[in-house]
Amino acid sequence: MTNKRDSTLTEDADIDRRLILMARTVVVLFREFEKIARELEITIPQYRFLLFLKRGPKRAGELAVEAAIRKPTASGLIADMEKRGLIARKPDKDDGRSVKLSLTAKGLKKHREFEEALARYLPSLLDAGDGGRMLDAFSELAYIIDSRRENTGPVAVDDLVEDTDRG
Repeated sequence: MTNKRDSTLTEDADIDRRLILMARTVVVLFREFEKIARELEITIPQYRFLLFLKRGPKRAGELAVEAAIRKPTASGLIADMEKRGLIARKPDKDDGRSVKLSLTAKGLKKHREFEEALARYLPSLLDAGDGGRMLDAFSELAYIIDSRRENTGPVAVDDLVEDTDRG
């Protein structure tokens, strides 16, 4: 009988080392992003909710699925965000029994504030000689990831840039 863990270890030896380095980089960036979020009194899951709601109103269950968290956790986040005035509940036009959550002006401002803080932090990671190349690589990665997401369709890099310019 083959032990699944042993076969995984054997397969791992064939993994491109760059993928491991990419994963480590994501973890390091995430830690730094959490620090910035804490300073701005927001959590990463709350930021994700704001990001998802920026695309339009959603039900609480949809947010939980998109954010990959359980519904009770989402309920707590939603209650806090609503109390802070970042999101608002509105009756669902298609189903009078339920509500959809939408972004408020204060929520949009918090979203923009966090993204601008991230944008101010990221240049500190870039070497002057490789900065442009690195930004191009991140833009391409963002495009690839967004184009593969369910329910949203592709988002062009230019749209991402325009979106941040508008705030």
